[in-house]
Amino acid sequence: MDQISDEAINAMPKKPQNAYMLFRADTYDDLKKKNQDKSMTELTTMISALWGELDDKKKEKYNKDYDKATEQYKTDYAGWLKKFKLDEDKVKKFLKDNKQAKKRNKKGSKKVTKASKNEDESDDEDEQKIQSLKNKNQKKQQEQKEQIVQKNTKDNKEQQKPKVNPQQQKEKKENKKK
Repeated sequence: MDQISDEAINAMPKKPQNAYMLFRADTYDDLKKKNQDKSMTELTTMISALWGELDDKKKEKYNKDYDKATEQYKTDYAGWLKKFKLDEDKVKKFLKDNKQAKKRNKKGSKKVTKASKNEDESDDEDEQKIQSLKNKNQKKQQEQKEQIVQKNTKDNKEQQKPKVNPQQQKEKKENKKK
């Protein structure tokens, strides 16, 4: 059993929320109504502060709710395994492998396996080749521009020189000799 059916995955019970998350769920809506101008981040900071200030008796209520939810989850999970005739160790392995595969496929993932590393290296080599070709092309274009500028500069200098007829050139030379 390397695969678990989609039906079984969809029917799998969800893990319970911890005590803080239960508190957050109870508190969020009221706090949001009272502080409509606050962002979600600011509200979360406020809820966290409220949780920190909450006395142990009130926290105990949420811890008991969490314990009840955990027991219910364990019962539901065992029933789920039985219903779909699944082995717990294989399910855990499947879920772990699935989680790793999602991480690998996630863009910007920092965890790299050997297989994905080889693919990434191949992609990097391709990108380097493309970049190298772009650089060569840019360099060539730059050289062509410089040649055009040099040619235009040379042409401009020649145009700016006063045109002297051959008779005047002879006269200048003779004047220099004297």
